[in-house]
Amino acid sequence: MPYQFIKTETEGGVLVITLDDPRTRNAIGNEMGIEVHQELARFESDPTLRCLVITGRDPAFCSGANVRGMNEEYRGTPADPTLADSSPWEMLAQKWEEGKGKPAEEIIEGPAGVPIRLYNLQKPTIAAVNGYAMGLGLGIALSCDIRIASVNARMSETFVRRGLTPGDGSAWQLPRLIGLSNTLLLQYTGDIVEPQEALRMGLVSKVTPHEELMSTTMKLAERLAQGPTYAMALTKKLVQASLNVNFAESLQLGRPAQQIARSTQDFREGIRAFVEKRTPQFKGH
Repeated sequence: MPYQFIKTETEGGVLVITLDDPRTRNAIGNEMGIEVHQELARFESDPTLRCLVITGRDPAFCSGANVRGMNEEYRGTPADPTLADSSPWEMLAQKWEEGKGKPAEEIIEGPAGVPIRLYNLQKPTIAAVNGYAMGLGLGIALSCDIRIASVNARMSETFVRRGLTPGDGSAWQLPRLIGLSNTLLLQYTGDIVEPQEALRMGLVSKVTPHEELMSTTMKLAERLAQGPTYAMALTKKLVQASLNVNFAESLQLGRPAQQIARSTQDFREGIRAFVEKRTPQFKGH
């Protein structure tokens, strides 16, 4: 399918999505968001596509939400005068109460829904962070299972620089990756994190020379695509669920996951290949 704001290619069971809007340094607006959602739906439904790589057209990964569009939307609209009557936490508690029981379509659709869509994919995902990953762009990278960064990568929680709060799920993701203090440091300041600091903090798994980013990423992606991706999907869900329970409860959650994995063809191939001393040929089921 031809797209206007993204490019796609497949290789060795890997789908590569490249965010491609050089005018905005790959800012994700409504049109790009729709295209990404469409391609993720194709990725989910196609059994031959077994690993996803998402990257951006140089020199940026994704510069975040389309701020120019926001400026047009809010130009001339007054601020809410009632905000001065209550503290920020009181106002937030009120909004949370008002939102109880309401549908969450606005959360899962459009550009702001790309991170949760990535997080919920039942196949391995890798972000190849080639350049600026700012605001929502960083949220997209954080929602992938693995992040590999070029030495040209620059990452920032830029929301605070626009007078905003994180709207991409990073308030959930970052404390689990880099701890509470580091999270609030990034989200209070919007400072840019360079690749080696991102590696030290745990934001990324690896840093490569820029010209080696995609070859390094694809080597890993093709390796994952050739693996038992059904078991990987179970592993991903088990890890996500284990973030919110204790050790004993995680072990309990792991038992049915193991039982399901033992019922797959990939399990039978894995043990047969071990006994026969050969490389297994996994099919993802």
